Amino acid sequence: MVMEASMTDICKKKRPGQLILAAVFLGYLIFNGILLSRHEPWRDEANVWLMARELTPLQLLAEIRYQGHPCLWYLLVMPFAKAGLPFGMMGGISYCFMAATAGLFLMKAPFHILTKAALLFSPIFTYYYAEIARNYCLIALFLVLLAIYYPQRNERCVLYGLLLGLLVQSDTVVLMAAGMISLMWLWEALMLCYRQKSAAPFVRILRGLWIPLFSLLFLAVQFYRVSDSPVFQVSSFGAGDLIRETRSYAYWILERLTGRGQGFCLVFFLFSLVFLLAASIKVRNPWAAGVIGAAYLFQAAFSVVVYQLHIWHFIALCFVFIWTVWVFYCQKEERKTEGRGIKGVLLGLEGLLAVIAACMFIQWNSQEESSGLKNALYGLYSDGGNTADYIRENIPQEEVVVSVNVPMASTVLAHLPEYDFFFGGNGYKESYADWSQEQDRQVSFDALLTWAETNFPGKTQFYLLDSGGTCLTDPERLADYQVLYQTGQETARGEEYRIYKIDINGNG
Repeated sequence: MVMEASMTDICKKKRPGQLILAAVFLGYLIFNGILLSRHEPWRDEANVWLMARELTPLQLLAEIRYQGHPCLWYLLVMPFAKAGLPFGMMGGISYCFMAATAGLFLMKAPFHILTKAALLFSPIFTYYYAEIARNYCLIALFLVLLAIYYPQRNERCVLYGLLLGLLVQSDTVVLMAAGMISLMWLWEALMLCYRQKSAAPFVRILRGLWIPLFSLLFLAVQFYRVSDSPVFQVSSFGAGDLIRETRSYAYWILERLTGRGQGFCLVFFLFSLVFLLAASIKVRNPWAAGVIGAAYLFQAAFSVVVYQLHIWHFIALCFVFIWTVWVFYCQKEERKTEGRGIKGVLLGLEGLLAVIAACMFIQWNSQEESSGLKNALYGLYSDGGNTADYIRENIPQEEVVVSVNVPMASTVLAHLPEYDFFFGGNGYKESYADWSQEQDRQVSFDALLTWAETNFPGKTQFYLLDSGGTCLTDPERLADYQVLYQTGQETARGEEYRIYKIDINGNG
């Protein structure tokens, strides 16, 4: 009877906490559901959908090197795209991934409930990864799962290795984080071998450690012989310039995330460094701090040498930071480190997470933020959906539709699988953006008219989808023609459209 009473008391104590977590999770689902219902997918989302819809897996592997992202996200989207589902539901895929990530984080993370709520309703968990359907939601899910299974890494080696391998395939910007976590796993196993005077721990983790290595080799195959040149040539500018540029981008990452100046970012960086070093000393393991440090420098250097990264990439660093703090909690339990010192340090790291979440939420509400909350709720991210609706309602499928920019037109085309578009620059039937020279060709308006007359002798007119970055060398000629449709407001991603009715005989 006494035992039953004590169990009842424990359940009563847990129930309020569980109800709070359930309320936070429900609020997260509703809030992001509202944002999802108002989000118009744009060209980066559309290009993935078009590739997943039109290519086989083998064709995708041949094409993926020009897209800048590994194939995993495309393969996950492929069944939905090939099933004939509407493009507009693509956001539901990322929403489900982030809902699962948020639920696991709420249930499993050893953080205070206020920290969890602050992170969930900041742009770290909300909107950028949850509504905008891109591969970055996979980074969040795999890092949270890697934190959950960190205590069991040496027992569930295959699962832990598989998660690391999947993290490698989620995006190139987390290559350093995945590599450092793999090295950390190896080092810890070797130290365990040393203490136990046995090779068994090392042999055991080899069952899973080969997976991220194989995944890295597969990634190299996907991007083999990419022709794009880096934006910064070390041989031309020198190592000193590289270091200075990397330092500048290291500041820029924090400034872009927080919306604050260099003074604030420097103070935040110093506090982070102090708490990370203190936590490493307390648990006698510097690897977790090394993971976030290396991932941060990797993104700064990547921005200099390869491609200037954006807010989506920087948010990935927040999830690496979450993983780091979470792992420190696990290491505290493993080493049975007690006392106010370690608790204070971990609370300090949680506080830094809360600070960056609060700063990001404030920045998200800024008028200067093109993808801000106000725009997400009341603005227009892209006018591709409305333009597609106009075409479906007013232009028959048998009519000829010509676009002047393949990436911009892809947002409209993704909504219209029953239509054929032609790119004016080369006259070919349009599909996804492959970033080739063919899709970068220009053409005069008269040459476009000649092409239409030659290839469609039974037609007296065609419809031209005009957008930014036109392939026409003389776009001013369009002023002589009737505008059937025009986007009525500025969009967050610059995807505004006009539709012209063009007389092939050259009459306006």
